[in-house]
Amino acid sequence: MFPLRAPSFTPASSRRLERVADWPRLPGIVLDRVVGVGIDSRGRVYVAHRGRHPLLRLNSDGTLDREIGAAHLHQSTAYDLRGPTPVPLAERWWLHGLHIDPRDNVWVTDVSRHLVFQFDPEGELVRTLGVEGKAGCDARHFNQPTHVTVLPSGAFFVTDGYGNSRVAAFDAAGNFLFDWGRRGTADGEFHTPHVVTSDPAGRLYLTDRENDRIQVFLPDGSHVATWAGLHSVDGLFSAPDGLLYASAGIDRALLRLDRSGKILDAWVRPDLFNYPHAIAVGPEGALYAADTGDRWKVTGPLPAEREMETRVGAEGSGVLKLFIR
Repeated sequence: MFPLRAPSFTPASSRRLERVADWPRLPGIVLDRVVGVGIDSRGRVYVAHRGRHPLLRLNSDGTLDREIGAAHLHQSTAYDLRGPTPVPLAERWWLHGLHIDPRDNVWVTDVSRHLVFQFDPEGELVRTLGVEGKAGCDARHFNQPTHVTVLPSGAFFVTDGYGNSRVAAFDAAGNFLFDWGRRGTADGEFHTPHVVTSDPAGRLYLTDRENDRIQVFLPDGSHVATWAGLHSVDGLFSAPDGLLYASAGIDRALLRLDRSGKILDAWVRPDLFNYPHAIAVGPEGALYAADTGDRWKVTGPLPAEREMETRVGAEGSGVLKLFIR
């Protein structure tokens, strides 16, 4: 991280968030570090997490519809790249970004295996981009890719965000077109491009997390705007109501912004969230927050720590459904 950071978010809204009780309802499944959430055109909710059965589709009532990609999503060992030497992390399912495109295809990134997967609406694997286990920065390789967004044309963009600091553009057939970005603080440069979302006009909105900002681009990579002072924003979603919704995990906050970058609401809720990593908004206005719960991660042998991690997961606190009241 760069040493100078924006101030933390403080509560600023005349409206409140109300959690839907007993949602989801997934007996026998423990959600472990939920990293992604998405909504399809039928209102079904997709959840990506790092435990067993890592990619799930839920009915709107929170019950399980089906698992997706079980034959293709594997455990592996990721590496923390923040220091001078990569540090190996636990072996698990290292899913990260989840996106449902305009045709209800399901896109997910795997930061450990350096891969991007596309599944069709029936859950069949359509496409894999990247080279298994091989990091790089070119037309074929990624280095811990973080997220995907797809335009109505089928063209799509990948934030290649932990090992690299770029956005990679592809056509609808999956052909690499161009990329832009490098590590830095200038417009068009990035430090952890974390999530990318797009509006109906095709503009791209990207959380540049460690630079505490959101950057806006045209599909050709032209820089449009930089919205600074947004402390460690992780998740971002272009919603049906024409607004943008964001999550800031460190501050345990959700935000609502207009398309000029003005914050309309800031809900800071340490009572609700451990670390809201991603956000999605359904057509009925419900907010879905993916909570990694990383602050509960076991780092030692204490039985109390293990018990707390199990309890949090068993309660289904990894994904929340909320309404604005």
